[in-house]
Amino acid sequence: MPVRLHRRSRVFAAVGVFAVLALAAILRFWALGRPGTLVFDEIYYVRDAITQLAHGFTTSWPDDDPLMGAGYLADPSFSVHPPLGKWVIALGLAVFGEGSGWGWRAAVALTGVATVGLTMLLGWRISRSSVVAILAGLFLAIDGVHVVLTRVGLLDGALTLFVVLGALLMWCDHVWVMRRSRFTKRGLTVMWARPWLFAAAAAFGCAASVKWSGLYPLAAFLLLTAARDAFVRVVAAREARRRLGLTADLGLHRQASPARAWGRAARQALATGLIALPTAAAVYVASWAGWIVTSGGWGRDSAPWPVALWQYHVDMFAWHSTLSAPHPYQAHPLTWPLGLRPTAMYQESFANGATAAISPLPNLIVTWGGVLALLVLAWWIIRALRVPRRLVRGDGRLGAGAYAAAFVITGYLSGWLPWVLTFSRSAVFQFYAVVLTPFAALALALVIGVICRRRGDVETVAGRRIAVGVFVAVAVVVSLLFFPVWSGMPVPDWFWRWHLWLPGWA
Repeated sequence: MPVRLHRRSRVFAAVGVFAVLALAAILRFWALGRPGTLVFDEIYYVRDAITQLAHGFTTSWPDDDPLMGAGYLADPSFSVHPPLGKWVIALGLAVFGEGSGWGWRAAVALTGVATVGLTMLLGWRISRSSVVAILAGLFLAIDGVHVVLTRVGLLDGALTLFVVLGALLMWCDHVWVMRRSRFTKRGLTVMWARPWLFAAAAAFGCAASVKWSGLYPLAAFLLLTAARDAFVRVVAAREARRRLGLTADLGLHRQASPARAWGRAARQALATGLIALPTAAAVYVASWAGWIVTSGGWGRDSAPWPVALWQYHVDMFAWHSTLSAPHPYQAHPLTWPLGLRPTAMYQESFANGATAAISPLPNLIVTWGGVLALLVLAWWIIRALRVPRRLVRGDGRLGAGAYAAAFVITGYLSGWLPWVLTFSRSAVFQFYAVVLTPFAALALALVIGVICRRRGDVETVAGRRIAVGVFVAVAVVVSLLFFPVWSGMPVPDWFWRWHLWLPGWA
C-alpha cells in the first residue's frame, strides 16, 4: 500500500506540473501575434534586437513607425540597457522572422513558461511538497502582470527568468552549505567549494546583463547568505559552549566563543563575495561580446574596448540618472504590491464599438493574496527569532522553516525595496513589479500548504481544504475573465470597462 500511494503521489505531481505548464503556455502563446504592430516599448527593444542580430550591436532607425515599414540604418545607436535581453528577443526573430508579432514576442513568451517551471522547482526545493510547488506555478501562470510582460517583446520577462534561476541556485547553495557545515575544534569552517553559489552568481550576472536592476537580487541574496552564516555560527557557538560545560577542553571552549564566531562569519562573507562578484562581473562583460568583437558600435572605436566600454557605461548611468520626462502611466513603487497603477501598453477602438487593449491588470486574488501571504511569512520569522537557539542545531545546521520565509521575502523585497528607497525619477512603471510575481506566488503557495497540513478533526481539515479549493478556482476564473484584456482581444467596450475595477486602472 505505501508503494502504491507513493506512485499515486508521483503521478499526481507529474500531471499537475504538466497541467500548469500547459496553462502557462496557452496564456502566453495564444494569439501571440496580436496585435501586428509594436506596442509600448517594443518600439525600442524589438528594433534594437533586429539590428543587434544583424550587426552584433544596435543601429538606428529612420523613424518611430510601429509597423516598421522602413528598414534600419547602419549608424550606431545608443542603447541604454545591456545587450542580453535583446539577444533573447533576437532568438524569436531568428526563428520566426521580424515580420510578425510571433518573431517579436515568442522568445519572451518562452521565458515566461520557463519561469513558471523554475518557480515550481524552487517551491518544491523549499517545501518538498508537490502541492506547494504546483500551487506556486499555478499562481504565477495566472498572474496578470506576468502574463502580459511575457506576451510582449520587452526585457522584463527575461529579467524575471534569470532572477528566479538565480534564486533557485542560491537555495541549492544553502542546502549544500548546511549539509556540509560541521562544528570542529576550529569552529564552523569557512567554505570555498561552492559550485551552486558560482552558478547562482552567473545567473544573476545574466539578470544584470538584461537590466541593471538585476544587480539588486544578487546583492540581497548575498546579504541574506552573510546574515545566515553569521547567525548560524554565533548561535551554534553559544550552543556548543553551553554543552561543553566546565570540564570540557579549554581550547575547544575558546574556539566556540561568539567573538571568534563573528570573525569566522566575516571571513566566510569575504569568501562568498570573492566567489560571487567576479563571476557575475565576468558574465556581464561577456554579454557585451557582440559589441566588443566588432567595430562600428556606439563609442566602440573611440578607445581600447575596456576604456570604451567603461565610457559607454558612464553615459548610460548619466542617462538613467537624469531621466525626468513625465509619463501618464508612471507609478510610485509604493503602489506596486497592490497593482494600483498598471501600465496600459496598447488600446484601439473600432468602428463597431469594440475595443482591443493590452494592460497588465493584476489578478487581485493572486496579487493581494500574495501580499497577505508575505506578511504571514514575516510573522513566522519574528516568532521564530524569539528563541534563536531553537533554529540552529548543535552541528551548525539551520532549520528550514524560518529561513525559507526569509528567503522568499528577500526575493520579493530585492525587486521592490531598492526602487522605494531610490525613487527619484518620474519614468518608473508598475510593470517593473513583474520580478516580484514569482516570490508572491511562492509565498501564497507556502501559506496555503501550511493551512492544508494543519492538524484538526476531520471536518475542520476538510473545510480548510474546500476553502483552499474555492480560492484557487476563483483565481483561475478571474484570470480567464481578464485574459482578453491581457492579450489584445477585440471585445465590446462595456466588457473592457467592466475590468477597470480600481480608479488607477482607467
